[in-house]
Order: sequence, then structure tokens, then C-alpha cells
Amino acid sequence: MKLERQELQNPIRVNHRGFLRNSQKRFILTENKTESMDFRVVLIDNVKWITVFEGKMTPTIEDGHTYYVGDFTNITQDGDYQIEAGGFTSRQFVIYDGAYDICKRVLLEYYKYQRCGHPLGWNGSCHLDDGFIKETGERVDLSGGYHQSCDLRKSPGGLSIGIYAMLKCAIREKSEWSKILLKDEAEWACDYLYKTIQENGAMYNTLNAPFGWGAREFYKSPAPSSAQWNATSALALGSLYLKDKNEEKSKKYLEKAILSWNYMMSDARPSDTYRHPEKYPVGMDPDFFYDQCRRNSSADLAYQITCSSELYRATGDEKYLRIIENVTPKLLSYVAGGEMSHELVRDDDKTRLVTGSCSYCWQMGNLFALCDAYELLGARFGLEEIIEKALLSSVALIDKSVWKCVRHPYSDGDLDIVDGHEGKTRRQGMRTLEAVSQYDGIICYSQSEQHLEPGYSTHIAIFMARCARLLGKSEYLKYSQFVVDTVLGVNALDSSHIHAIGYNHAPHDAFGQFFPSTPFIPGAVGVDYSSIDTTKGAFSEFDMPCVGMTMYLISELEGER
Repeated sequence: MKLERQELQNPIRVNHRGFLRNSQKRFILTENKTESMDFRVVLIDNVKWITVFEGKMTPTIEDGHTYYVGDFTNITQDGDYQIEAGGFTSRQFVIYDGAYDICKRVLLEYYKYQRCGHPLGWNGSCHLDDGFIKETGERVDLSGGYHQSCDLRKSPGGLSIGIYAMLKCAIREKSEWSKILLKDEAEWACDYLYKTIQENGAMYNTLNAPFGWGAREFYKSPAPSSAQWNATSALALGSLYLKDKNEEKSKKYLEKAILSWNYMMSDARPSDTYRHPEKYPVGMDPDFFYDQCRRNSSADLAYQITCSSELYRATGDEKYLRIIENVTPKLLSYVAGGEMSHELVRDDDKTRLVTGSCSYCWQMGNLFALCDAYELLGARFGLEEIIEKALLSSVALIDKSVWKCVRHPYSDGDLDIVDGHEGKTRRQGMRTLEAVSQYDGIICYSQSEQHLEPGYSTHIAIFMARCARLLGKSEYLKYSQFVVDTVLGVNALDSSHIHAIGYNHAPHDAFGQFFPSTPFIPGAVGVDYSSIDTTKGAFSEFDMPCVGMTMYLISELEGER
């Protein structure tokens, strides 16, 4: 039997799922057989194709290639649609206000499949012997939680971000399915985080790179501060979310969140340079990556604001509001000196550390903290002007490309070798202000080769959606829509980065720490917008922060429904 080659990519790049009724709607045509600028949108109604909109595309040249951009925002009628342009017909998509419900539900499936020690996990009830305390040899019940990515790790940094972001979506979600599925996932997630906080308030640490199904080792020495701040915020969020659903667990989570917060604000918390408790395994981020959130760095101050904000929302206790009032001016002092952004992390001595970061240390960083402070304090300390500046800088960053997606301002080629860490420098590195090619006090934009990364893109898009609502500037919500479009197919590869939603999903590899091979999982989102051509060896590792941030972004884009 002869198999004919099928074209995987559609020249009309449009969101594979569709659009909300009142959202920005556009497509990008990558080829044009007819050279005509005309396009039409057809409604598929009872097997009839009815033209409902006709328009003109705008040609745009980027990297020597001409793209054709069409806008059909004026269509708000519920229905199934296709676009005809340049001699091509697009994939079918929908317009209605429930368009992304299925995305959130499938994304939530990633958490269930990645459960560790539970019958519904992709490998069943695994790792039930977690965890052995390395310093003492005792065993403490640290079973549960999740396999974070394409491996068997339970990274305290990655899990805490993924859980926190999922709960930010849960707080807003009102659908029928969420009353069962989100509640169940919130309890599973918070039950595990509850275990990870010791009696003294410190979070257990772990290097988490097991080969196979043996029990993991944990350490009494505290986890990185960024991980504990996010875990504390997640427990506070879980308490708030479950307040009217499971009063007993809500109270339990809140008590542990307060214990953890008290520890993080106390002198008992280490203030010296973070070091992994042992030599870290291949694939683990190096020490300096986590040291970015050392006491009184801009990252640490931002986490204090966001964590205190979640506790204030959960308790109404004004002591948390006073912390926000005290910390915000100090954080903003970095802005006044042109030394802070969502990209750059600074120490209190203003000289020790500057780094490009948007991942495990920093993904809930400065920009989210500024939104939290503005939401609770109002236009004090010049917050409104600073947030608007960051918003406009983000707009300028997105507008640099026809794809309207956010590019990570650093690539491996742009990073320094640090502390003998040779070969791959990972995603971050020690920097000095002099090494930054373009920096305006809010956005750092490197001239070196860049790459697209869903965790970073959704982080910026969430900030922009929050800004649009906080500042009453709804016109900027379209930029958050652009990033959702990028994730769902409006990219150079015509690839959806939510597995089981859309088409042309990026492949993933198994190597090194990634044994045994993780199967494709519904709702998985990769760390990179990778090639769909497996012959090139490109891969996209699943990552729970990317999954959670995508859920969070969609909920922010939808608003209150």
C-alpha cells in the first residue's frame, strides 16, 4: 500500500481551538498562491458555508519573508468557522465564550496523570516509600505530590510553581466540572505541600533525580527560598479556595501556610549563600540559580509581597497588609535606580548579582508582586506609573515580531560560565549590568539569538492581563490573547503546545535523568516551542510550571464569567 505524504502544516496560522466572543481575533498567512490581499471568514451552519466577514490582509516582512496578517475581531457570533485566504482554507475553529473550557480541563489532566503515589498516576501507586531523611536516616512520609516533568523528580521549585498557578485558575473557575475535578486536585496538591513543611517551619529539600522507582532522599536543610515562598502561597490559596468546600482542610492548610510564612520572615531562615546539600545530579539547576532568591534580594522582596497578599486574602489579617506596605517601597527603590525588572534580580548590596531569570527561582516574580501590591494598596508609592511602564515595555517587546509572541531575552550563547559549571549553562547565568545589551529599567532585551518559551511567555501575558484589568485598560488584553494564540498554533510550526488540544504537538525525548521514558500525557506543555521534525533531534520537555501558567493565563484572559 502506498502512503501519500500529507502536509502537516496549514499555511493559515490560526488558533487551533478558537476565540472568546469579544476577544481579539487574527490569523497569519505564511504563503500566498494568489497574491491577493482579500480574505473571507465563513460560518459553518447546518453543513452550509456562509460568508460572514470579508477583509483585507496586511503584508508584513520579517527575516526576509512576507507574512499576511488578517483581523476578524468584529465577528462575535457563536459558531464554527473557517478562513479562506491566499488560495488556502484554514483549520476549523470556534468562537464562543466557553472556547477554552476544554483547554483548562485537559491541562488539569496533566496533574492527575503525573500524580506520584496514587492509582490514577500514569504508573500507578509509585514511590510510596518517599522519603528517607539523609541527615538522620529516618523515614518521613513524603509520598504524594507529582512527577513534575518528563522524569520522576518532585522538584520543590517546579511543583510549587505548577501548583500555585493551577490554584490561581481554580479560584476563578466556576464550571460544573471544576467543582469535582479542581477540588480533588487542589486537595491532592495541598496535602503534599502540607507534608513538606517541617515542624520548625522549614521546607524539606530534595535533589530528586531517581533512576527508576526507588524511594527518594530528602534533607532537613531547607529547600531553596523561592520554592518555599511559592509553596506557602499555594497553601494559602488552597485554604481560600476550599474555605466553603472543605472547612477542615482549609483550616489545616492555612495553619501550615502561616507556620511557613513565620519561618521565612524569621532569623531562623538561613541568610547565607544557598548551596545544594550534596553534589547535584546531571540536569539539575546549579546552586547559583536558586541563590537568586537570597534574603533581601529583589526576588525575595517580591515573594514577600505576593505571599503576604495571599495570606491577607485568606485571613483578612491586616498584619500581612502592613508587611506589603513596608516591603513595597524597598522593592520599588530598585526601580527608581533603574535596577529592577521581571528579568533582573538584584541583591541588597546592589552589586553582587544580576541575572536573567524567568523560571523556578523567579516565575512568580516582580511583575506579579507589583500587581498584588497595586490591587491591595492602590496607587501608592507610584505603583500605577511603574506598572504602566512595565506594561508598555512588554507591549514593545511583543510588537517586535509578526507572531506577537514573547521571546525569552536570553539564550545559552548569551550566558556566562559560573563556578566551574562548564558545558551547558542552562537558561540562566551571572550577569553584570554592563553585559546587558539593552535595558530600560523594566525590560531587558538581548541582541543575541533568542528562543520562545511557554513558561516565560505566559508569565508576561498573565501580567499584561492583570494590568489591563487593574488599570482599566482593556485594550491591552489583546496581547494576552496573542500569547494564547501562540501556544495554540499561531507560530512558525503550526504547532499546539497543549497536548491533546490542536495539532502538530512537539515531540519529547528520553535521555539521562529521563528514564523510564514518560509517555505523552494529555495537557502536557513543553518548555520550548520545539520543532515537530523529529529527524532534527529537537525535543520539548514537559514541565508543570508551563502547564499551570497556561491554565492561569487562560483564566485571566477570560476574566469573571
